[in-house]
Amino acid sequence: MINKPLDFWVKWVATVVALLHVWLISHDIMPWYKYSGITAALLWTWLGVLWRQPSIWILNIIMILIYLKGMFNL
Repeated sequence: MINKPLDFWVKWVATVVALLHVWLISHDIMPWYKYSGITAALLWTWLGVLWRQPSIWILNIIMILIYLKGMFNL
């Protein structure tokens, strides 16, 4: 199990963080849901780069920008 490739671990950590993010939002736990959303999007961006999938990393970069805009009232 320890010999799994990097993308395996990034994928599962990103999935757990995304699920945590949804749970935090559903319980309105601020500001942690904002941080978990950005973290999940960053991890999925990294995964999109590892997989060479522009659709994944472009989507998540846009999500990060939207989160940052909301956090800093830009």
